[in-house]
Amino acid sequence: MYNCYYVPMLMPNSISPHNIERSTDFSRQSRREITVDIRRASQTDLGNEFFSYEWSNFVVINPNEYLVCFLEGQNINVLNGGFAPRDYAPMYAMESFPRRRNQWVITVHNPTGSARELSLYLIAKT
Repeated sequence: MYNCYYVPMLMPNSISPHNIERSTDFSRQSRREITVDIRRASQTDLGNEFFSYEWSNFVVINPNEYLVCFLEGQNINVLNGGFAPRDYAPMYAMESFPRRRNQWVITVHNPTGSARELSLYLIAKT
């Protein structure tokens, strides 16, 4: 027989929540939806009918905003989507999922008090 002892562990919080710039004015938060088409993206052929699409610094997310991005195209099968902010201030992905065969949805929250640029990415197969 093995003797097992369960010892509670305290996990240190390496990032203090007081150092993060967050909006406390929740009444000013907004939600906006945009649709971006692959015809407006730069395209990279990955081989075997797989393509990478990029909307580089195409989207601006406003202060305290939830931005819902619909990445879509005709005659494609979406595999994955993502985003990259231009700076390193806090920004949060709320959801990222395939909504339809040809559409990926990304919802991003900007908790800061300044407008910021985003680059969007999509991997799809034709």
